[in-house]
Amino acid sequence: MSDIIENEEIDKDTVSLEELDNLFSRKYNLLTETAVTLKTTYINKLSLTKSLNLAVSLLDNSIDVYKIEKSSINQVCRLSGHQKALTELVFSPKEDYLLYSAGHDGIKLWDTRTSGLCVQDYKEEEDTPARPYDAMDISCTGRVICAGSQLVQEDAYLVFWDQRKPQPLGGYWNSHTDDITQVKFHKEKTEILATGSLDGLLNVYNLMEETEDDALIYSMNIENSVEKISWLNDNHVACITQSNDLQTWDTGTGDIIKTYSRDKIARSIKRHRSDDCYLVDAFMSADNMVILAGSYGGEGTVLRSVTEMGKKLQPTTNFTKNKQVVRCCSYDDDRHLLVTAGESGLISVWDTDSTPEPVTITKKLKNQSLHDKRHKPY
Repeated sequence: MSDIIENEEIDKDTVSLEELDNLFSRKYNLLTETAVTLKTTYINKLSLTKSLNLAVSLLDNSIDVYKIEKSSINQVCRLSGHQKALTELVFSPKEDYLLYSAGHDGIKLWDTRTSGLCVQDYKEEEDTPARPYDAMDISCTGRVICAGSQLVQEDAYLVFWDQRKPQPLGGYWNSHTDDITQVKFHKEKTEILATGSLDGLLNVYNLMEETEDDALIYSMNIENSVEKISWLNDNHVACITQSNDLQTWDTGTGDIIKTYSRDKIARSIKRHRSDDCYLVDAFMSADNMVILAGSYGGEGTVLRSVTEMGKKLQPTTNFTKNKQVVRCCSYDDDRHLLVTAGESGLISVWDTDSTPEPVTITKKLKNQSLHDKRHKPY
């Protein structure tokens, strides 16, 4: 029998270089860039403050803290203390020298002014099994911490702390049936919390209610495992699934607004093979949702953004100087700065000389009625 040679399709651009330049017309410059170490490493979490303090997680479970100034990234300190997998980093929204970290060995608070001192370890309740935490966030007031755990003895826990005390305030454990992958407080309402899980649910809670049952406002069926969620505005949440699709949901009604498949996003960034494309994150710029996406194809350096305009995704920026597969990003809307980090251990800061013009969309979404019942998973 003759040898069978598999001719695997290679990802490539679907338009010429000239067309790419015309389509992706908003130009971002690589303002500055640094490698966190000379050794090969991987960054998959970062946190950025309004004063441009930056923290990134490293493969050895340590944390590097930097200060971004004009055209440089200067290291402030390195934090070491997690013995198991480090899963999340969040700066305090009120005191940007305070940094919280979550991992499979608990929650820690660091003071970056003290060259890396851990000033608080947050405890579990007595006589409870250790909980590996995959997600964590801080409320907009900086007072309440919430962490989401992996499945422990058939329960996935949301545990809450007052940031001033090591003992927990309490927790929820009936709303998710698999590992909790995302915990995101509302940007302006300290009592509103969104969570995502491998169970395919995107849950929204009002923490002012006395019981977990009453607190759960909506349990929205993503029909896929939740990889990442982000608040876009007062009522809208973007959700990236583990199969690299993106959905937007209205947390005021519990209704889905829009779904963008991996294939549609690949076409919008002008790539041929959707299986090679990935989503980094979604964020708001000039009142429009921006999706940052890339491709593993070639050397893995393709990184592009598209903007939601009405029902279409409009090509926005081609980051031609990108050098890595990007895993996380943060956008500063005031300065129009984008910070990216990824698999080559590079931190890149991008800026633009032009301020984006707001896009006016005349066609409005139709009114949607409130759900009387919660969705069930799958």
